[in-house]
Amino acid sequence: MHHRNVEACVEVHSSNVAEIRILIGFGCAAAAVMTFATILLGRESGVTESLFASDAMGTLSSSSGNWSLSSSSMGITSARCPDGFLELNECEKPGTELEDLPDDLLGEIVSCLTDARDQARVERVSTRFRKSCKLVKKVKFLCRMKNVQRCTGPSAKHVTPFKDIVMSKVVHLTCVERLRLEIEDEMQASRFKEEVIEKNSLWISDDKFVLQWLPPVSANLISLTVIDYGQQAIFHQTMLLQHLSNFCKNLQFLELRNMFLDCAPTACSTADQMKPTRLPGVKVLTLRCVKLTENGLKDLNDCMPNLITLTLVTIVGLRDARFKSDKLEVLCLGLATRVKSVKLEVNALTKLQLKMACPDELRVEARSLQCLAVCMDKRQDAIVEFKGVTKLRELLMGASEFSTLDKLCSANPGLEKVFLDVPCMAFEDDGGWKAVLPHVPLNLPNMKHIKVNCTKLHTLSVGPGLWYSLEQDMKTNPETFSPTWPVLATLILQIIVQELEVSLKLFRAILESIPSLEKLEVYVHKDSNMELEELGPFKELFPTVQWKLDWWKKGLKFNRFSF
Repeated sequence: MHHRNVEACVEVHSSNVAEIRILIGFGCAAAAVMTFATILLGRESGVTESLFASDAMGTLSSSSGNWSLSSSSMGITSARCPDGFLELNECEKPGTELEDLPDDLLGEIVSCLTDARDQARVERVSTRFRKSCKLVKKVKFLCRMKNVQRCTGPSAKHVTPFKDIVMSKVVHLTCVERLRLEIEDEMQASRFKEEVIEKNSLWISDDKFVLQWLPPVSANLISLTVIDYGQQAIFHQTMLLQHLSNFCKNLQFLELRNMFLDCAPTACSTADQMKPTRLPGVKVLTLRCVKLTENGLKDLNDCMPNLITLTLVTIVGLRDARFKSDKLEVLCLGLATRVKSVKLEVNALTKLQLKMACPDELRVEARSLQCLAVCMDKRQDAIVEFKGVTKLRELLMGASEFSTLDKLCSANPGLEKVFLDVPCMAFEDDGGWKAVLPHVPLNLPNMKHIKVNCTKLHTLSVGPGLWYSLEQDMKTNPETFSPTWPVLATLILQIIVQELEVSLKLFRAILESIPSLEKLEVYVHKDSNMELEELGPFKELFPTVQWKLDWWKKGLKFNRFSF
């Protein structure tokens, strides 16, 4: 039987994973795996009924009603899914035995239950399942609070340390391709004293521990995610990249969070020589809340020369950020600390996102760039240059100084979509509006300049900070939007209304300045001083416009942009 499309089939019908978890929770692990096999193979074969042996008794139905199992002491007698009854072409007699399914297929089925806890429950069913669990291709280890806290008192239960749980599993894995080790979010915000947890019990990227769990799974590893305990790991340098260079020759996707990386190409030493750190197979790298050395970006460049996508979010420690590649296509560079210079030579790049305090020098050469997002205020004494950037189709800019915007608009007459905002709004963690930041200048972009230079612009999005700036300007300068926009078809407004009368006057002025407008999306923050119904009269004044009115609280709307 042909099984190559099993993973694709699982993705299409991923909702069944929740149903399998329910069966496992009721102790019907065998029924769970066999049911998933029924669904997968039945859908692949396009047939009508399935008969499998199982340890399930009676009838089990999913909570969603999408499928059900009917069983007897002889095993499962039928399996119903939304498409009707399923049958395997190769099963011509009732009571198909578990042994009839090949080991590699069982391993792929169990892989769909990526959580190591679910796989452990399946493993305990029988010797056959224990064997198939060694062939899983995807595993996720999630460290929870109960995995680390020491228990005291006469009634205390024994707690198996998280690292012991990981090691008890990985030493038996023979063909894992995707591995995830993670400290849960609840623990990231907690500080633990040594009398509560074992010292280093949460430090996943500790060299000693890495050399225990990495070698057994390294041969076939394609994707690795490690989310460390930041409050500990960020203060201790790890040699994780060097160990990956030594063991993982097939690695393509790497995501690391909450750690201190030293990726210098000659930092990894053995007893007799110095070995360079090289991961030429890695195509996608994501680093979040990571500390690097002063020249860490260049070291990453040397270590992974074939990167196609590089995402760096909340990076600290860099002094100079330099990167040169003729293969990189997508780059997100988010720096949490100020750097002296940023120099990027990336002529194959099509998407670039920059979020940082303005360095002394920012030079970008990206001749294929089509989408650019910049959240940075240019200082008067800083050098900011975008060389060869003339093919932009989308531009997103959050700033209170717009000289860079003017230059980009002049050099890119083909711009089609623009998002503009002034970073003057402060929000709570839950998205609630807090205040207007007093130190941010409420400057406005030169709308006439944008209109004159970007004649193909058809989508304009206004952020809440820019809307507030327009509100303030409206009081003294009501002609801000007076020029007519000849081809602008879509306008997106994300607003926090401070003064209702001023906002309504501004709203009307904007609509009157865009006679070509076809679609209007207005998202009003829930902490605004207005109701959505107060925009109702404008629908009658502009009947040809397709309207969308809604509330928002957390997260800006970028669904019409590539970012």
